[in-house]
Amino acid sequence: MANNLIQVLLLAACIAGLNAGLVVRSSRGLCPTFTTKPDFDYRQYAGVWYEIEKIPVVFEEGMTCIRAIYDEIAPNTVSVVNTAILADGNATAIYGSAYQPYPDTQPGYLIVQFPGRPDGQYFVLDTDYVTYTSVYDCVTVGAFKLEYAWLMARTNTLTAEQLATARAAYTQFGIDVSIFEATYQSDSCLYIP
Repeated sequence: MANNLIQVLLLAACIAGLNAGLVVRSSRGLCPTFTTKPDFDYRQYAGVWYEIEKIPVVFEEGMTCIRAIYDEIAPNTVSVVNTAILADGNATAIYGSAYQPYPDTQPGYLIVQFPGRPDGQYFVLDTDYVTYTSVYDCVTVGAFKLEYAWLMARTNTLTAEQLATARAAYTQFGIDVSIFEATYQSDSCLYIP
């Protein structure tokens, strides 16, 4: 019952976003079957990650210089600080946390929580901890799927070879990386904190 309610709310949000002319990635079909990194270690994952590209999402519309900072705050739990520069040039940040609901059987799956927002799912498809991470989520709503993907790196750029390796984490499951959009990053970005 709760899952059906979540699906209805997601569909309503999708329709509202489309009516408002905002970017929402939805398409016909079912979510792909995928697995997460089986030996994922959240402690090695901690630190700064720069968003390199993503499937566009409403809540990042117009943002640049996006990055995430993770730090262990308890066993199987990390703090999450997402920062960006808004279209008007102002800096923004949101603070939350993420935890592993199944650390022994599915360590690459996390639930992300931000105050006043519904919980999100965060599936680490692959990471080498020092160069890239490939994160994904997909929700099927009726005949449609809503996809989310964030390809991030420890630096604000990746070489073509590193980008290809990170993208392979998606393509191995049939996830279409041609719909990804680059996130503006440069040495002139002002990162907070």
